[in-house]
Amino acid sequence: MRSKLFYGLLLTGYCILISACVPSPTATPPRQTPFPTLPIVDGTITPQGDATDAAGTPAANSTQVPTSSQLPTTLPGATPSGVLDDTFPPIVQMTVQDPELPVSLEQQVALNVLAADDRSIARLELYDNNVLAAQTVVVVPSSVYSNQFSWKPNVLGRHTLRAVAYDAHGNASNIAQLDLNVINNNRAPEVLMTFPSGNKDAEIGAPMLIQGVATDDVAVTRIELVVDNQLITFVVPERAGGVTPFAVAIPWTPTTTGSHGIVLRAYDNQNESDDSLRFSIRVFDNQPPVVTASSEYTLLALGEVLVVNTLALANNGVARVELYVDERFADAVNSRAPSLQTALYAALTAPDLTNGTHTFFVRAYDVVGHTTDTPRATIVVRDGAPRVFRETRVAQNTRTPLPPTPTATPQINLPGPPTLELQLTNAPVILPNAAKIQITARGQSELDMLELWVRAPGETLARLALEENVQGATEKILTYDWSPPRAGAVEMYARVTDNLNQTRLSLPLRFSVQPPPPPSPFPAVFDFAQTWYAESPAARYKAAFAQIGRALRGAFLEQRTDGKILNGKIVSGAVNDKSVLFAVDFSTDANASTHTLEFDCSFNARPPVLTCNYTNEIGERGSAVFQPVEQ
Repeated sequence: MRSKLFYGLLLTGYCILISACVPSPTATPPRQTPFPTLPIVDGTITPQGDATDAAGTPAANSTQVPTSSQLPTTLPGATPSGVLDDTFPPIVQMTVQDPELPVSLEQQVALNVLAADDRSIARLELYDNNVLAAQTVVVVPSSVYSNQFSWKPNVLGRHTLRAVAYDAHGNASNIAQLDLNVINNNRAPEVLMTFPSGNKDAEIGAPMLIQGVATDDVAVTRIELVVDNQLITFVVPERAGGVTPFAVAIPWTPTTTGSHGIVLRAYDNQNESDDSLRFSIRVFDNQPPVVTASSEYTLLALGEVLVVNTLALANNGVARVELYVDERFADAVNSRAPSLQTALYAALTAPDLTNGTHTFFVRAYDVVGHTTDTPRATIVVRDGAPRVFRETRVAQNTRTPLPPTPTATPQINLPGPPTLELQLTNAPVILPNAAKIQITARGQSELDMLELWVRAPGETLARLALEENVQGATEKILTYDWSPPRAGAVEMYARVTDNLNQTRLSLPLRFSVQPPPPPSPFPAVFDFAQTWYAESPAARYKAAFAQIGRALRGAFLEQRTDGKILNGKIVSGAVNDKSVLFAVDFSTDANASTHTLEFDCSFNARPPVLTCNYTNEIGERGSAVFQPVEQ
């Protein structure tokens, strides 16, 4: 009686407000029931094939799902279904993040549906262009119920999405409707380089980590590292169709000095690409030059000239070598092209040495001013010592030789081509694990380029999977992790080229990729109740999760680069098999009472890794990769 009186008064007030109210036998009275914020329930239940009454309306006191996949032209309104004390249908609302933005094919769209009833909600249904697309049954009866449907369109054009709610007595709500326009994916992905940011200095030979994250309306399938407009390497996600967002950390080791332009390039599932902002990395060499020096003789006659042969080496170029005798400057030779000359040979001289013992050394300079001195050496000058004999040739009359007889140019015998071996080191390969490939190349001359070609399961053509510059080496062993896109037969071969342009193909490597084992009939929820650590360019993070079902709570610590330590609480959070969401509030910390962090993470269980994007209270964004502490 109270619920009937409430809805009667509510309907009367609504009619007075709009100054006109036309009764209808199927009209549903307006509802002002407040909608509290509820946890999102992921529901994508496949329609069941149970019997129903006409027009798609469930029978009285029935919670069966309609067999018809077609949305009736007129959904049931407030008509009683054999229950005299429940004639009020539920009400339903449906929202999407941006209803005006076009949706791409295969884009996953979250549709939030909220229903309320004076008694209890039994189930929700979602229709796409009058065809039943998904439904969910309420396991625990509730008067207010929310659900997030995951809808992925596979047909171009305009889609009319409708949501219907049913109460426990079969009463159906009015339709909540949204119109979305589905187009071909014509939006390139967006990629952000999170580290380094701005100009940065690096040392030659010291590896550094290039970090970034890419997003797309459908899926990111590949991120490439491009240095000085040359492709260095690339990373693909474990899921063959791509993921979004996709965060990467790519190691890169500079091998040459100077300024290098670094770019991350992302591709989506339509092979559209976009580049991050270009950052410059200044690579320098802080190693001093290497220099050796020696004289032809240790005993010289008075009046002889001291000749010191010297060789200087420097990665970034030799600028100058100097000879010092008895700690005084005696001679020098300058390089004509310091930045290009990594080795400089010179004969330095010192005349007019007096009788006695003298010391000498050579000092070498590189292009940035680093110097190296040779150890001090001793030379003795003595009057009457044997003089250095230098033969002076006497000109003699000789007969003009006859012109040479033409002879064939001798054939140059080149060394043989390099050898190559291709090996799978982790057979059998079971999805989603990568195939670990080892390539061993050896040559009698210097190697130049090493390539790996792969014909994946279901493909007729081989594709270039790896291209590595191996100049300067006569032996190279590479290991490469190849992620199979699907199960099936794989064929690989490698090709190596040396500096004489001789090539060698390896024997084909054939193996099978096995599908993943079937899931357990009762999969367990991953236990996040551990301590997780992560580092970002801004701070180090420690999250101590406490898990209740699929909800997360716990403590959080942020240690910034300036040494400040902030303590917060994980006030909300939810997990599923692929993603984790949680929010951190620092209001209890007097040093950061207004500070908040919101994390959106993708989850990989083997090994357990949380790849997260986060946003703080002023909208600044960043990325971090959490890993649990080893027990």
